[in-house]
Amino acid sequence: MPHLYDLYGMAHTASYKKAKAFSESDLDDPNNFTNISSHHKLVAYRDVGKATKGDDFNPSQEPLDPELVMISGGGRPHGSIAIGDGIVRCPLTLPEIKARQSSSCPEITHRPQPVDLAIEAALEKERLANQAALEKERLANQAALEKERLASQAALQAALDERDQTTPRLIEEDRSRNEAGQQDQYELFVGLCEKSGQVLPPMPVSSSIGTNNSRAASHDPSPGVSPP
Repeated sequence: MPHLYDLYGMAHTASYKKAKAFSESDLDDPNNFTNISSHHKLVAYRDVGKATKGDDFNPSQEPLDPELVMISGGGRPHGSIAIGDGIVRCPLTLPEIKARQSSSCPEITHRPQPVDLAIEAALEKERLANQAALEKERLANQAALEKERLASQAALQAALDERDQTTPRLIEEDRSRNEAGQQDQYELFVGLCEKSGQVLPPMPVSSSIGTNNSRAASHDPSPGVSPP
């Protein structure tokens, strides 16, 4: 037979035709209960019990403590204590219970009105929704920044690859232009020497010039030998 705490929870989570075994996990969501006040009473009783008797306190495994109900429910603001639907009674008044408490006992608070609980639940729901929206926005911004970072990294890599491919070609083109310029200057000098009958100095041979040096070679006599 379940203890009265579980019976109260079962009675306020569904109609008697659909009643199921009560579990502490049912307390995780107020929407599991027929009204928010019942959820608050059960949670308050559990929390006060843990604060008074230790973290090992399990209300489902112990008989209902009327004094704990008085403490967690703020006495008898409506003529009966919070849990038990009028069938549970406590011989002591709230001031008497408070007088017996030590300084380490949890503070006795007034039982909140259903409208106050509804407002608090609505505010909490809105807070969670705002928190979820902010988290979603944060993740979206993080994903956008990561996408932008990857795109920038890819663009930089593409630029580096293009540079690696272009640089050798530009170097080769520049070398070819320099060699062509040198060849043109030498050809001009050869022509001037032929007209004036001067001996042609040798031109440094570059392997890339190839056959263009054939004319220079024909005008390059052995050292110390004058042309006929």
